[in-house]
Amino acid sequence: MSYKVTERHKSYLTQLKSYHLFTCSSINWDKQIAEPYQQGEIGPNEKFWADIKNKYNSSKIERLVCLDKLKVRYWESKQKKARRMDSDLYSNWKRRYPFVKKVLQGDQESWREAVRKYATFHKELDVAQAYSLHVYDQKTVECDVFLQPIDVIIPFKIEKITKRGYLRYHDMPKTKRYSLYESYVYSCLLKIVQDLFAVLPCNTIYLNGIAGTRTHHSPIISTVVEDTLDRRLQNPILVLQKHRHMVSFKKRSGFQPIERVYSPTLMIQ
Repeated sequence: MSYKVTERHKSYLTQLKSYHLFTCSSINWDKQIAEPYQQGEIGPNEKFWADIKNKYNSSKIERLVCLDKLKVRYWESKQKKARRMDSDLYSNWKRRYPFVKKVLQGDQESWREAVRKYATFHKELDVAQAYSLHVYDQKTVECDVFLQPIDVIIPFKIEKITKRGYLRYHDMPKTKRYSLYESYVYSCLLKIVQDLFAVLPCNTIYLNGIAGTRTHHSPIISTVVEDTLDRRLQNPILVLQKHRHMVSFKKRSGFQPIERVYSPTLMIQ
C-alpha cells in the first residue's frame, strides 16, 4: 500500500529546524543613550518643517491667489505638531536614560530586563523551557538554557496518509529521531544567540544547552559564541561549530551528557 507523509507532520518537522529563522529586532544602545537634541534648540521633527517653510520662495501666481499664505499656515501647523513630537521624544529619552546607561555599564538586572522585554526566544516554550542569565562583564554574558527533552519534542511516530485518505502511523527510526533532535537543539541555540546579540551590547556569549527532566537533567552542549556569526550559512550546526564548542553526539544514541562546560569565570582571568 502506498503512503505519503501528511502535510501537518511535514510542517511540524520543518518548524523544529527553523526557530533560528525568526529573529527579534536589534537595539543600538549607543544610539539610544545619545541625546536626541540639545535642550533649548529646535528638535529634529520641528526642524524638518521649519526648513521647508524657510526655504520656500513663493511665485507671483501663488501670491496673487494667496496660496503662499495657505502653504505657510499649513507648514506652521505641521511645525507645531512636530514640536510636541520632539517634546515627547525628549521626555521618553530622559525617562529611559537611567536604564539605558545601566545596560551599557553591564548591570546584570538591566540586562535581564532587556532580555525579558525585547528578546523573543523565551516566549516560545518549545525553544526554551527556562533560562538563566549571568553577566560577567560589560561585553560578556553567560546563559544556561533548559531545552525540551527529545521524548517531548520529537514524535515517536510518522503520520502518513493512504491514497484513500486513511491515516496510518509508522514508527520513526531512532536514528531519524536523534538527527531531528540535533537539528532542533542547534536551531534553538542559534535563535537564542541571535536574540542575545540583538538586545544586549555584548561581544561574547557563553551558552550551555541543558536537557532532561526537572529532577534529572544535564548539559548536552556548551559553546562560546563571538559576535562574528557567519549569517550566510543556513545550517545552524555549521554556524555554531565554527565557534568554541563542546558536545558529544552519536548518530545511534544521540546527545550524551558532557562533564564540563565553558565558563567565563574559569576562562577569563
